[in-house]
Amino acid sequence: MLLVEWKPEFSVGVERFDEEHRHLISLLNQLQVALADQRENLILGAILKELVWYTRSHFKAEEVLMKRYAYPGLVSHRAEHDRFREKVAQFVDHFQCGRAVIAVEVSDALLEWLIDHILQCDAAYADFFRCNGIADVGDLQGLSANCQGALS
Repeated sequence: MLLVEWKPEFSVGVERFDEEHRHLISLLNQLQVALADQRENLILGAILKELVWYTRSHFKAEEVLMKRYAYPGLVSHRAEHDRFREKVAQFVDHFQCGRAVIAVEVSDALLEWLIDHILQCDAAYADFFRCNGIADVGDLQGLSANCQGALS
């Protein structure tokens, strides 16, 4: 089992987004530990609930900030977000149908997202945000970090 540790190169320079990326890494690590201990079924529902929140709140906050500052890569970035939202929705459907192999698939998808999206696509907007002096976005138009009812 390989756990992922936060590294400075993961930072996008926006504290809220960095915290949410740390949370995503924590979810991945929790799932990895649960898989190693063969108790993934005990936490998978909570992990998926958090992922639904993440794909709603975090992605929306990134997109609002990109739009506000006319980030030139917004359209392609939003398309990647949409694809991951769909993937998470499929995981939720499979989980609710009792599909057993879902935990490994979720773990693989999270690791892939970290490598392919956060370390590459999000890194691309990091320079843009830094040049615009964006480091702390607060609540961003009332977007909430509350994930209550995310799977309902």
